[in-house]
Amino acid sequence: MEIYILDKDINILGVFSTYESIIWNPKLNEPGLFKASFVFSERMNSILQIGNLVYKTDELEPAIITRRFLKLNKFGEETIHVQGYMASRYLNQRIVWKKMILKGTPERVMRDMVYEHVVSPEDPDRRMPRIELGNLNGYDGEIEKQVSYDNLQEALTDISHVSELGYRLTLDIGAKIFYFDIFKGIDRTLGSQVPCIFTRDYGNVYTQEYSEDKTNYKNVCLVGGKGEDDARIMKTVGNGVGLDRYEMFYSASGLSDKDLTTEQYMLQLEQKGKEKLSSYYAVSAFESKINYEKAMPFALGDYVTCMDSRWNVRVDTQVKEIEKGLSKTEKSFVITFGDDAPTLISLIKAKE
Repeated sequence: MEIYILDKDINILGVFSTYESIIWNPKLNEPGLFKASFVFSERMNSILQIGNLVYKTDELEPAIITRRFLKLNKFGEETIHVQGYMASRYLNQRIVWKKMILKGTPERVMRDMVYEHVVSPEDPDRRMPRIELGNLNGYDGEIEKQVSYDNLQEALTDISHVSELGYRLTLDIGAKIFYFDIFKGIDRTLGSQVPCIFTRDYGNVYTQEYSEDKTNYKNVCLVGGKGEDDARIMKTVGNGVGLDRYEMFYSASGLSDKDLTTEQYMLQLEQKGKEKLSSYYAVSAFESKINYEKAMPFALGDYVTCMDSRWNVRVDTQVKEIEKGLSKTEKSFVITFGDDAPTLISLIKAKE
């Protein structure tokens, strides 16, 4: 593995293989994170600048440096520390500039949003150079969605959560082009043709934490559309009965029905309800530090089985993020299977 430092035009500023530590944390539904530390030198200091890219040759997506720190310890040792996001964070720099009424597979809808606001927007100043659409995979499903003035990356994340599709900006370093790629995991659960099972019984788990949490769980959303009082259009999304029913309300009064049939408008209210409910999930997740050498093949987005016979727990779930820690003395892999408990910030955004 080599590490390239690139400028925003994908020109190579430096290539090296030595570092103090790197944490590489790709995520399925949103831009991942990274942190890295290097021994200080004047050359490293000149190229590890905010806005430049860190590209590991064993990864598909590079990372953008958004924070940097210079440190001097009591022994006189100088280090450079950089942090940031995977390249798909570029999409956070755009909003949906106008009202978009979208219908089709989640994959096509996401591609249309990126095309109109990044690849080929009406205003050439909004064009992001070196970003193109990747291959169309033909994933199925159907959604009807309306978006107006939302942050583009956050709107993509909403669709990603509901559809369980991942997205990223894959770099072709030779062509100096990023491709907006949407990907879908493989079923590797117990009983599938290519299973991947994580359990200490197989010796492929060093440590693990299992969490269950229904503190913020909701399974029925009453979506309020246009109109007032008894004349207001309402759409119920989800289901639940008795003590197993957890209700919430979301106001979608800003959703326009102009040029829409009643059926189309109701489908868009339904999609809003599904996206809001996706933020109020019941947590059932493993976080495991794994023995990568003994693990069966898997990738981000795949569906795998995590189980522990002593704890009497089995979860068939999706690989949502992979944290790869590399240093001079250790290599570690911490995998998040399923969703962690929603953060306060995510819940606040879900209410907006």
